[in-house]
Amino acid sequence: MSNHWHLLLWPERDGDLARFMQKLTITHVRRWGEYRCRVGYGSVYQGRYKSFPTEDDAHFTTVARYVERNPLRAAMVARAEQWRWSSLGQKATEEAPLIPLTPWPTPRRKDWVSWINQPQTAASHLVY
Repeated sequence: MSNHWHLLLWPERDGDLARFMQKLTITHVRRWGEYRCRVGYGSVYQGRYKSFPTEDDAHFTTVARYVERNPLRAAMVARAEQWRWSSLGQKATEEAPLIPLTPWPTPRRKDWVSWINQPQTAASHLVY
């Protein structure tokens, strides 16, 4: 995405999420500023990251679908798997993933890719 990102993370221990996000955002801000020759010109982020726990498999599936559909919904690609920076885009290519991905805690639907590419409506949030 051009102005934000979504991460679906599963920290192993208490405090891991905060430490990871601090390292990620500090590294991103430094690289962003150096690349654009904008070091010292103000903040990059408007506020602290937001985190929401996923409580069950159905909620996880809904969140994963939302995250993997985001570039499609923003009209940045014709199909969700074409966004190379997403987990879906990495799985769709023959190349090695840009970042290592861990297995999901729940199995994907057999029609996952076609389901991701369908419009997301209130009724399509249901997992079946």
